[in-house]
Amino acid sequence: MDKERTGQLITELRKEKGLTQKQLADALNVTDKAVSKWERGLSFPDISMLEPIAQTLDISIMEILAGEKSAEDEIITREEAQQIIRESVELSDEEIRHKRERSRLIIIILVVITMLLISLTLNVISLIK
Repeated sequence: MDKERTGQLITELRKEKGLTQKQLADALNVTDKAVSKWERGLSFPDISMLEPIAQTLDISIMEILAGEKSAEDEIITREEAQQIIRESVELSDEEIRHKRERSRLIIIILVVITMLLISLTLNVISLIK
């Protein structure tokens, strides 16, 4: 599974449909920034978005996951489908972990800033007295 290949496929299909990123985003009830990230291979659509994307762009979910259109007569094996789905879930899990790590870092930074402000305020108060 390759985020960049999937992003290129989404870009290609969106352009074939004559849609802007904003129009695709509106059709999927996401932001145009999300579509941009998918298309640039910076993130992968959430698994819950695969069906709406597939319907909007007239492509199968498996083609989105594989990052390429398949020939009309091409059939993938059960093992190939399972591998693609497994990789998709792993990618989603990885993105969730990254978001959690960023959130924790932001919380730590905010706590440190808050503690510094409290300390500074107490010092100023003690100087005034």
